[in-house]
Amino acid sequence: MTPNEIKDQVVLFAPLNWGLGHATRSFPVITQLLQNNNRVVLASDGDALQWLKSEFPGLTIYTLPELKIRYSKKRGAMGGIIRHLPHFIKSVKKDYKAINTIIEKESINLIISDNRYGVYNPDIHSILITHQLKVNHPLGRFIDLPFRNFMEKFDEIWVPDFPDHALSGELSQPLEALSAPIIFIGPQSRFKKTTTIEKDFKFLSIISGPEPHRSIINNALNEHLKQVDAPCSMVLGHPQPDKNNFKKEENLSIWSDLSSGDLENLIDRSEIIICRSGYSSIMDMWAKGKKALLIPTPGQPEQIYLAEYHHKKGLFKSILTKQDFSDYVIKGD
Repeated sequence: MTPNEIKDQVVLFAPLNWGLGHATRSFPVITQLLQNNNRVVLASDGDALQWLKSEFPGLTIYTLPELKIRYSKKRGAMGGIIRHLPHFIKSVKKDYKAINTIIEKESINLIISDNRYGVYNPDIHSILITHQLKVNHPLGRFIDLPFRNFMEKFDEIWVPDFPDHALSGELSQPLEALSAPIIFIGPQSRFKKTTTIEKDFKFLSIISGPEPHRSIINNALNEHLKQVDAPCSMVLGHPQPDKNNFKKEENLSIWSDLSSGDLENLIDRSEIIICRSGYSSIMDMWAKGKKALLIPTPGQPEQIYLAEYHHKKGLFKSILTKQDFSDYVIKGD
């Protein structure tokens, strides 16, 4: 099935809290479900939970156990997962246990999980949303196997891309066929293309994601953007109750967080977007038809692959070194 085919159901929708991407790309799916007369119950944790509360204040929202895996400065995100794989598996089991209460209390009859592998139930039709059917990592099959086992517990897998893998490339092509049906539902973004708004910022930086790399890159961008001879802006990607948390530093306008509508307006007013090469960001930039500079998180093979893949295709530019960063942001190369 597809999102448009689901009607008159009680749906539990749970995105992963890993940056804001899994929550933000859920926006069009949740909206479609609501339009089709479904009752949607949300569940997540951390920043993703806060974002969902701000965007869907009228919906019932539950807090799920927190996945406490930080990026390793030397080994990146996947290094953190490998090091804490027993904890990761334990967290999956906690999710599985936690949703039982929600299922019973809310009379759930359909489950949709965006990359939360423990949010499924063998007695309820369960759908997994993921663009990554193959783990891109030097350890290959050793890492791929446990994630394959998680994925095959679901009744369907939705891939937010086209069937030709235009945006996800090799990531949405599994090493071996999966037992669950794979359905390509097209790129999912909360944004629409707009071309008529006047540009009043040269660069807009939107960097979210787990610590410590979110703060590291935002601090570096703050210094570099102040050297640009044009107005620039930053959104720090840290959801807060006060979305108007704003400050001005020289030529740089800085917001801690913005609502989807205000962020989209800021994107429209900006010539070039600087963001991570996370898949949700790529879908957003594709939907907006924007020029984008992709900066992969160090040590995260998926983001490095996507940055290089789209750089070679010519859809977006990417930078992998500090010199590339300086040349592009300051010199405009």
